[in-house]
Amino acid sequence: MQSSGSLPPPPGMSLVGIIATHPWIDTKMRVIGYDPIKSGQSWASSNLLLGNVVDSVVKHIQLNPPEVIEITDDSLQRLQASISPGPGGRVGGQQNQHNSSQTQAPPDYHSALNTSGGAPEEEDHNIPIPPVPSSFPELETMSQSEMQELLDNEEKFQSFVAELPAVTTLNDLKSSIFKGNVETAEANLKHQEELNELHAEVQSLRKSLGEKVEKFRELEARQAELTRPPDKRDIVKRLTKAKKDAYNESEDIASEWLDEGGENDVDDFVRKFMERRTIHHVRAAKIERLTATM
Repeated sequence: MQSSGSLPPPPGMSLVGIIATHPWIDTKMRVIGYDPIKSGQSWASSNLLLGNVVDSVVKHIQLNPPEVIEITDDSLQRLQASISPGPGGRVGGQQNQHNSSQTQAPPDYHSALNTSGGAPEEEDHNIPIPPVPSSFPELETMSQSEMQELLDNEEKFQSFVAELPAVTTLNDLKSSIFKGNVETAEANLKHQEELNELHAEVQSLRKSLGEKVEKFRELEARQAELTRPPDKRDIVKRLTKAKKDAYNESEDIASEWLDEGGENDVDDFVRKFMERRTIHHVRAAKIERLTATM
């Protein structure tokens, strides 16, 4: 089992561009309240993908919006101004959206739904894209010749479009999302070396496991061979040979004692001779008993 010290840390998530209070967020705007990412142990046991975690945290914060103290990102300030009702009901108060010095809180979940014209579909990630303007005050003050000049000069036309509040708001939104993606990617890349080390460790353990499994199979086969019921015919054959060997050994002992004229210790001769003959008869009895059971 892997110890808690060797577990990879949980993914880090934080809010960018605002200062706010929320039960799930600490003073450094880091998300700490979502249980699966509170510790390496809880992250390892959750079996969640990073995308599932991001989706759950985003949905929770949208349904339970934080109390925004200050918006610190300029792009988010302009975006907030563009989707907040201005003078005369016009979105963003286009006349003074860049001059507003008051920091406003982002809309809550339901306001964002109403602004976008209804409930999002299943795959909607609730990105607060501003609506397409219904009118362009910048064109209303132009003469026909100025409009024709825009149509005839592609460079001026592209420059004019790029300066429209709706376009700048979209560009700011794109930059904000891109910045958030870059920060998330950099945070993930910080774990690359650690993940490479863990991968190498897993590969080493896998190789070691393979070697041990191979050794286990060899021992298992050896155990099966040793515990397999013996073949009685083979045992009788081996006992017959061993019985004959014991008989021959006893005969050699007797012949050797007679050749020496019986001068050696009789008791020693009898002991050795009887020892080998006893073995001979014990083996003969075993053969007879085994043969009777076959």
